[in-house]
Amino acid sequence: MHLSISVFRFPVQILFGEGSLQELGSLAKSFGKNALLITGSGPTSRLPAAEAVRGMLAGAGISVTHFCEVESDPDVETVEKGVGRAVESSCDFLIALGGGSPMDAAKVIAARLSNRGSVASWEGVNRIPNRAKPLICIPTTAGTGSEATSIAVITGGKRRQKMSLVSQNLYPILAIIDPELTYGMPPRLTASTGMDALTHAIESLVAKKAWETTRVLSFKAAQLGFAFLERACADGSDAEARRQLSLASFMAGMAFTSSGLGLGHALAHALGSHCGVPHGEANAILLPYVMRFNLESCAELYRELGGAMGLNVSGLPATKAAEATADAIGDLLAALPIPQKLSEVGVAENSLETLATEAFLNTRLRSSNPRDTVLEDLVLILRNTF
Repeated sequence: MHLSISVFRFPVQILFGEGSLQELGSLAKSFGKNALLITGSGPTSRLPAAEAVRGMLAGAGISVTHFCEVESDPDVETVEKGVGRAVESSCDFLIALGGGSPMDAAKVIAARLSNRGSVASWEGVNRIPNRAKPLICIPTTAGTGSEATSIAVITGGKRRQKMSLVSQNLYPILAIIDPELTYGMPPRLTASTGMDALTHAIESLVAKKAWETTRVLSFKAAQLGFAFLERACADGSDAEARRQLSLASFMAGMAFTSSGLGLGHALAHALGSHCGVPHGEANAILLPYVMRFNLESCAELYRELGGAMGLNVSGLPATKAAEATADAIGDLLAALPIPQKLSEVGVAENSLETLATEAFLNTRLRSSNPRDTVLEDLVLILRNTF
C-alpha cells in the first residue's frame, strides 16, 4: 500500500506584534558581539528603524556594521560584497531589515559564510550543505513572507536570470514582525507587496503539495489580504489593517515554503528577469488570469476560498463559484493604485513568447501548479494580461 506523506517544517522563532522590535537587544545578545546589519540602498538605508536597530544593539553591547548596498532583485555580486563586509567585521550573526530583497540577500550572505562553492551552484533544492550563519529577519513591508521561508531569490548565473535557492539551511533563526514598521508605506508599495502576499496565499492553497495544515494558513492569509489590502492603501496609518496584512504575509510564507507556489510565480520571475517588472506588481497583474486558467483543476478549493473571502458562492456550481472568486480578485486589483496590465509596466508585446519560454523552463514552480501546462498555455496567459 502506497502512503501519501505530507511534510511541514518551521524552525524559525517568531515574535509578532506592535512594539516587538524593542525585544531585539535582549534577544540578539545570545548570538554574539558583532552584527552585520543588511538593508536596502538609498533612502531605505536611512529608515528610522535602521537607526533604532543600531541603537538597541549598541545598548546591548553589540558592535554593528551596516551593509546598505542591496538593490531591488539583488544579484550575486551584491551578495559577495556583503560576504566581504561580514568577514572584514568578523560578524557573529546577521540582521536583515527591510523587504524581500534585503532578507533574501541576507539569507544567501549567511549561507556563503558557512559554505564553500558559488551561489549559482546552489540553484534548486537542497544544494546548500551547511546551516547558514545565524540570521534575524525584521520585515518592514507586508508581502514577501521571506522572514518565514527557506527560500531566497537571487539574480545571476549564466543567463543572468532569477535563481531560486531552496534549502532548510536558509531559514532565519529569528524573525521579529512588528506591524508598526509598515505604518506609512506608500499606497503603491502597499498594494504591490500586499498582492504578492495574496498571490502566495492563493497559489499555496492549490499547489500540488498543499495539504490540510498548509491550507489552513493559506485560507486565513487570503482572507486577511482580501479584507484589509484596499483599506491599508487608503490609510497608511490604519493600525488594524497594517497588523492584519503583516499577519497575512507571514502566514502565507509559512504555507508556501512547505506547499510550493505555481504558474504565476514562474511567469513573474521571467517578467522580473527580462523586463524589470517589480515582483509584486507582476504577481498582481497575473493572479486573476492564472486563477481562471487553473480553475478547472481546483474549482472546489476556489469555491471555499470565495467563502473565506466573504463572497456569497455557497449555492453556485463549483465552476461558477470559482469564476466569481477569480473575478473578485480582479475587482480588488482594479481598486488598487497599481498597474492592471503588462502593457502598463513596459513589457513589449513581441517579448511575450520569450517570457513564456523562460517561465516554462522554471520546472520547480511550473510542476507545482495544480493544472499541467504546455508552452502555448503560458503564451496565452501573457497575451490575456497584455
